[in-house]
Amino acid sequence: MAKTSKIKRFNWNIFAQKVTELLKFASGATAAPINAERWEEIIFHALKSMGMKYKGEDPKWITGSHASGADIWIDGLSISAKAGKLNNDKFLTISSYRLTRFSNLEQMKAFIDKEASNFDVYLCCARADQKGKRVYQVFLIPANVFSAQSLSWSKTTSGWQGSNNDGIIVKIVKKMSNQLWVTLPVHLCKKIAEVKLPVGDLGLELSDVLNLDKKD
Repeated sequence: MAKTSKIKRFNWNIFAQKVTELLKFASGATAAPINAERWEEIIFHALKSMGMKYKGEDPKWITGSHASGADIWIDGLSISAKAGKLNNDKFLTISSYRLTRFSNLEQMKAFIDKEASNFDVYLCCARADQKGKRVYQVFLIPANVFSAQSLSWSKTTSGWQGSNNDGIIVKIVKKMSNQLWVTLPVHLCKKIAEVKLPVGDLGLELSDVLNLDKKD
């Protein structure tokens, strides 16, 4: 209940406006898709421009830490930033931490649920390209959207898979160092922003800097 209250109190409308501006700017500077690290940076600057603080200073962001749990902190809210992939506009898939330190599934499930208590919300930037367009959709997802202990688990050829009646599928993939993959129906995720950019506009600012599009 406390986490839900924190999420509701935050001004996600203003945040969405800031993120939309930054996604457009970042896409003008590179044709490469926005990855997880760049997404963390965009979140940080959006929060900073809103005047958000952490213990009297700028939002806390440990660049490139790749730690499990929260990536960015402000007073009263901690965020796990994820890049994601949309499947047929029905499911959102995100990758998470590796679990090779644990010797069995029970330990992994306990760790997954413990880490979900270390932050309040996922912020996911999912790419959903359309013909001739680069499309980003930003989703807000509560950290407790699922409990690993409550899923029905089975062993698979690639590792383990858990699922529930809500349509959530969680996979632990052995060949990827027991990496955790989470697939969520989009109706469990709140879309707060969408950006559509013509493919021809991606990275144009790099060309402008070097005057590559100008003839002598």
